[in-house]
Amino acid sequence: MSLLEDKVVPGRESRLEACIAYGGTACGLKGENRGCLKDQERAFSQSGLCQLLPTMGMLLTLPDTAVVVHGAIGCAANGVSTVIGIRLRNVQKGNTNAQDGIWVSTNLTESDVVHGGEQKLENAILETYERYSPKSIVVFQTCTPSIIGDDVASVIDRVRDKLDIPVLAAYCEGFKTKVWATGYDVAFHAIVHGFIESDKEGRPPRRSPENKRQRPLVNVINLASVGKPDEDEITRLLNAIGIDVTIGPNFATREDIRNMTQADLTISVCPTHDDYFIDYLYKEYGVPYVLKDMPIGLENTRTWLLDIAGHFGLEKQAEAVIAAEEKKVWQAVAKYQPALNGKSVFLSAGEFRALVTGALFQELGMEVVGVRSYHHDHFGKDYYEKLVQKQNGKNFAVDIANFQPFELTNLLQKTKPDLFIGHVTDNIWAAKLGLPTVTIFRIFDSYIGYQGFYSVAKKAARVLRNFSFNRNLAKNTQNPYKPDWYEQNPFTFIKVLDAIQVSEQNLLINQDAKGVAVQ
Repeated sequence: MSLLEDKVVPGRESRLEACIAYGGTACGLKGENRGCLKDQERAFSQSGLCQLLPTMGMLLTLPDTAVVVHGAIGCAANGVSTVIGIRLRNVQKGNTNAQDGIWVSTNLTESDVVHGGEQKLENAILETYERYSPKSIVVFQTCTPSIIGDDVASVIDRVRDKLDIPVLAAYCEGFKTKVWATGYDVAFHAIVHGFIESDKEGRPPRRSPENKRQRPLVNVINLASVGKPDEDEITRLLNAIGIDVTIGPNFATREDIRNMTQADLTISVCPTHDDYFIDYLYKEYGVPYVLKDMPIGLENTRTWLLDIAGHFGLEKQAEAVIAAEEKKVWQAVAKYQPALNGKSVFLSAGEFRALVTGALFQELGMEVVGVRSYHHDHFGKDYYEKLVQKQNGKNFAVDIANFQPFELTNLLQKTKPDLFIGHVTDNIWAAKLGLPTVTIFRIFDSYIGYQGFYSVAKKAARVLRNFSFNRNLAKNTQNPYKPDWYEQNPFTFIKVLDAIQVSEQNLLINQDAKGVAVQ
């Protein structure tokens, strides 16, 4: 597998042996064979997420870029939520006159499926250029043109000869992978080939080792879900150590992305999100990287900053900044700790975000009783064990699921957490059970670093003081599941591969009202 050799990005099932179906406990997950895990499936699946959504969530943020979605009209609907995020980010930056992202659909019909849609795609690209004058265009190949055999690559090659702007290709057919995070790889693949490898100016040269800077310059790979408050916190902390920052590729221009090849170091904010691009910059441009932690919670922020500082011999500066920041933030959150200490929390989100946020709540004196991760790969492997160790070996429930709300509601009924932390779509199900909820990320809130530690503690304490709306919601709404479903094993429909996991699942049925049995 190579960014330079592959036209189509491989699914994470094959590249990282990623898993989307596991039900059991954190200790049980550690003992599972990754090769077996990736082959587990569900006999019944209520929902899922197409890789097109995270791909569009990244590429539509590129300034002055138009997206052409080649497929049925429904696929292009993913752009609605992304454009809302783009608008909010521009407001945060004070750019209230910025235009929304531009996305169009080729709107393939039954006739197009029979006769092919290549000419329709070419016309759509040319008309998009004439109508909107974008600085770049991204073409998305969805399921339908892939199934009927449209040669999207040849169409893109033809229009590149006619246009004076980069035309990027994003092959994100949803049926090719069940792991939604593959969409990140697709977006990075499109950016690398469109703005660097196939750019009409050619590849930027490698930076000479003799070209020294007064202060180190690092790339910080941002997520669409990392808003300006978090980017400001990252910049503030690294600047305080003596390091300058370039943030991208989300909301970055073509020129900014090409300049990322010249940095002294590339820093990941989320390993699950970043590894494909980081690997490219390292292999092709010799840019070393830090790909380990996510700076959420005090311990993770500390190790993240020290790893970066250690690359430049700035450990003393980093230690001084860390000591001052930790002292200040502990003083600030002291008033919220009585409301949080001893409470239990259940977390649901992308794996790495859920796990490091769980560590943050443990630092605030709370116990993790459950984690629902949207997928599982080696980046999160050791973090489950870390959470168990932090609470003196007390095990907790783990559900690896690409959503599947029927499993989540069942688990919540069994674990009965004091607080639910989840993605906004997950919080709906917890709220209907009457649980207090906190959204695990919103782009206008803080989650990263010391400002994030304070912000999350304050928000959680406030919610626990008063969640009467959710209590009333539970009294006046009904989940779509029969009462006898809550008496069953939440993982009934996962095809279990061995008897060990059956035993792990049975632990969940026999647990008490406040958590999973200690192993």
